[in-house]
Amino acid sequence: MEKYEVIKQEILKYPTELEYYPKVTNELITKAEDALNVKITGTYKQFLLDFGFLSFGGLEVFGIPHENILKQNEDCTNVVVNTLESREEINLQESLLVIHNFGNGELYCLDLSSNQPQVVAIWDEQPENDEYPPVTEIIAETFEDFLEEYTAMEIEEFDSL
Repeated sequence: MEKYEVIKQEILKYPTELEYYPKVTNELITKAEDALNVKITGTYKQFLLDFGFLSFGGLEVFGIPHENILKQNEDCTNVVVNTLESREEINLQESLLVIHNFGNGELYCLDLSSNQPQVVAIWDEQPENDEYPPVTEIIAETFEDFLEEYTAMEIEEFDSL
């Protein structure tokens, strides 16, 4: 988690480029876990406690944006809403949480099927025979690797302006 703390401090150096909801509690995370039938642990859980969700320049990382919209579709950065919709619409595996949507059909998901969750890419389309949409690529070996890479790209862009 030491690496995550460094990333978090870097993000916080850019308050004008940052939107988040730092009032997520363990109780709200438990409600999200219950709604999604998963157990959230590690760096992503700490991210939820620290940020709730993250809008950082052009990067959006889905989470729990506000306790009053936990299950509503008022905010496109809600991990519960996006994951439940994808489970219904494209038969998304229960071990995947949608944490980023490019809007072009590509979804980044946190794969909770192992002790060390990876960030993976899938395409937002219904596969044949009601199978699960296939993972097309491993984006990052860990959530903090994903966060480090994508926030670094945003910081590089901020600093070049």
